[in-house]
Amino acid sequence: MVIIQRPRDGALLVSENAQAPDAVFHRPLGGHVELGEYAADTAQRELREEIGQDLAELRLAGVLENIFDWHGRTGHEIVFVFTAALADESAYEISDQVILDSDGPSRVIWRPLAATEPPLYPDGVATLALHAGIASSTA
Repeated sequence: MVIIQRPRDGALLVSENAQAPDAVFHRPLGGHVELGEYAADTAQRELREEIGQDLAELRLAGVLENIFDWHGRTGHEIVFVFTAALADESAYEISDQVILDSDGPSRVIWRPLAATEPPLYPDGVATLALHAGIASSTA
C-alpha cells in the first residue's frame, strides 16, 4: 500500500470503493505481494498496474495488521505501508480515474486532507501518514 500526497494541497491519493451506496470507503493504492517479490517491488508494480504511474522516493512508513469483516467473512491482512511521490509530476493534476486492472466499482481520487468521511482504511494508515510527516492530524 502506498500513501501519496499531492504537493499543492496535501490531498491523499486513494481508491474509492463503493460496494453498496451506504458502504463507501477510501484506501491507499496497492495490492498483494506475489511469491518471491519484495514488498517495495510490489508497491512499484501495483501502482503501474493500477494507474500506469511509476513511483519515486519510496520509503517504508510501517506495517499494519488488519482484521476486518468483508461480505460477512472475516478477513486478515498484513499491510506494508509505504510513502512515495509520483515520478511524473503531471500525474498530480489527474482529478480522478478508474483502476486499470479492476473489475469492480473502484476509482482513484484525491481525498482532501481534512476529510473524515468516508472512512479511510485500513485502520492506522492515517496515523502512519502523520508519523511519516506527510499528513496533518486532520487526515
